[in-house]
Amino acid sequence: MVVGLVSPVLASTANASVVGGYTWAEQTVFALSPTGSYVAEWMGTPQKWTIIGGPASHVYAGSAGVFATDPNTGDIFEYNGTPGSWTAIGGPGDEFVEGGGHLYGLAPDRSYVAEWNGTPGSWTIIGGGSTGIYAGPYGLVATGAIMSSEDLWHYNGTPNSWTDIGAPNDSIYSDTAIAVGSSAVYRIDTGATTVEEWTGGTTWTPILNVSSSDELDGLIAGNDGVYIDDSNAYYRTYLKYSGTPNSWSAITPMISSGADDAVLPIVESGTSLYGGTVALIRPEDFINDVDIYSGTGTTWISIGGPADPALGAGD
Repeated sequence: MVVGLVSPVLASTANASVVGGYTWAEQTVFALSPTGSYVAEWMGTPQKWTIIGGPASHVYAGSAGVFATDPNTGDIFEYNGTPGSWTAIGGPGDEFVEGGGHLYGLAPDRSYVAEWNGTPGSWTIIGGGSTGIYAGPYGLVATGAIMSSEDLWHYNGTPNSWTDIGAPNDSIYSDTAIAVGSSAVYRIDTGATTVEEWTGGTTWTPILNVSSSDELDGLIAGNDGVYIDDSNAYYRTYLKYSGTPNSWSAITPMISSGADDAVLPIVESGTSLYGGTVALIRPEDFINDVDIYSGTGTTWISIGGPADPALGAGD
């Protein structure tokens, strides 16, 4: 991700002299078309979107800016704030994450973690090998052997300075089993029946326990709160954490496991939570509608679609 810049194909034009020109709007979400042929920005009114670039393979957004990856080369570009204007800022990576006003990347071979310095092509290696990176308002967390240990590691803000926060890597259930919130890190245990919270040291506090017949997945955290997907053989629903251990409330209807589709939360941005109406048989294909949570009960409002499930939004 620190080499291999190429001519932009993400958008029709690129202006290398304009960097960081986009002002992040907290309530905004970005989406790819179902085929990745374009990137669109929601303009704050249901069904009103603006195409800002494309094609792209992934879109990332947050207080650090709006970014997308080239589907052919894997290179990453920054949106300059004007539709069609993007700047190449780095080569390919295994994955990228945004959090706390910073953009981070994992090397294609996962041999190091790097942070973008805000200038095209300028990245700083901040840690060793990792199996996955996660970011949010509370910073950056990496799994794997950052410091020759398989625990989770929290980045201290200085290159190669990380804190071991416990929770060995074999406890990770899936890619959506770790999330970084506004003041804590959250994870799902290896049995997928407990959500735990970390705020310091190596102690993790259980904040949700479900029966062995249930399965927890889809952990989301940010400035808007903490959310989890709770499902079993009979139903599926998303829950929001109240801030008190084992006190959660449903934000989606309880859906029969045999239902054709359902609204599933995907990302949060500032004080907004976004999701999508997906076909439960193959939710990875595309979402029929992009939805925003009303903030009350289990009511969601359709704002557009269809789209790729990988929506872009952040702190």
